[in-house]
Amino acid sequence: MDKLDAIYQNKFSSRQFTNNLVLAGISKNVKLHDEINNVRSSAAACINVFGYLNQNQSDIIPFFKVFGLQIDEVLQFPQKADLSGEIYDDQGPIVFEWIGPKKSPINEVGGSRGQNRTSIDAYLLVKINGIITQLLIEWKFTETYNSESYIHKFGGKKGIERLRRYSDILTKLRNDGFPFKFKGEGGIGLSDFSYEPLYQLLRITLLAKMTTPMQIDELNIQDYRVIHLTHSDNKDLNILSEQHLKYSPSISSYKNTDLHDLWHNILTSEEKSKHILGYWNKALNSLSENEEKKYLQNRYE
Repeated sequence: MDKLDAIYQNKFSSRQFTNNLVLAGISKNVKLHDEINNVRSSAAACINVFGYLNQNQSDIIPFFKVFGLQIDEVLQFPQKADLSGEIYDDQGPIVFEWIGPKKSPINEVGGSRGQNRTSIDAYLLVKINGIITQLLIEWKFTETYNSESYIHKFGGKKGIERLRRYSDILTKLRNDGFPFKFKGEGGIGLSDFSYEPLYQLLRITLLAKMTTPMQIDELNIQDYRVIHLTHSDNKDLNILSEQHLKYSPSISSYKNTDLHDLWHNILTSEEKSKHILGYWNKALNSLSENEEKKYLQNRYE
C-alpha cells in the first residue's frame, strides 16, 4: 500500500487536517502553500503532525528522540517576538515558515514567511545539554524533483545571482565554521548543490549558521540543529539518480545512494553532529495513544 498515492490519500479528502485547530496558531503573516488543501500536500502533512505536537507538547521530546535527538526541555517561543522588525505572533512552541529576522541573514532580497524567502517548514527552541538550541526542520512528503529547473539551480541568469548570494555567505565562514568539505579546485564546490534538495539544505544550513548565536527576547540561542525529514516511501526523493546529479559532477559517484548519506558525507566532521536526517512517518508510533494518533498513523505511517 503506497501512502503517497493520490488514490490512497483521497480517502482523507473529507478530513484534510488532524483537527480544526491545527491551523489556528499560525500567524496571519504566513503565506501558506497554494496546495495546502491538496491531499498529497507536504505542507498539510507537516502541519498535521507538528500542529498535533503543538497541542500535545509532551509528545515533542519522544517524537524527536526517534531520530536520536536528545532534548532536555522544549521552550515556548516568545509571544510576539520581534526579530529585527519581523514580528512572530504564532501560538505554541512550534512555529511554521520561520525566516529569522526581517532582513535576510543570507542575502535574500524581499520575500516573506512562506513566499520568495528561505522559510523553515517548522522551527522550535529547545535545550540540549543545557544549551538553548534552535531546530530548523525541512519536511518532505510526496515531493519529487526531476525537471531541469530542479536539478540545475545554479544555471542561467538566476543561477548567477544564487551563486553570488550564497558564495558571499560561505566566504564569511571560510575561516570559522565552514560546514562543507570543500578542498582543492578539482573537488566539491558550491555549484555541486544544483539539485533542489541539496540547494534547500545548503540554504537552511547557512541560515542556521548566520542566526547562531542569536537573542530572541530573553532567550540566548547558542546552538542549532538542521533536521531533514522525508517519508520512507518516497524512493524517488530518498535515492539519488544519475539525472538528479547531472549538474553536480564532483558528487556524481553518489548516484543510486541515499540522499541523507550524501549530505552527511559532504559535511565537515564538526558539522555532522548538527544535522539530523530521517523518516518522519517512522516517528508517529511515539505519539500518545489517542484518536488523532490513529488518524495520523492510518494516513501516513
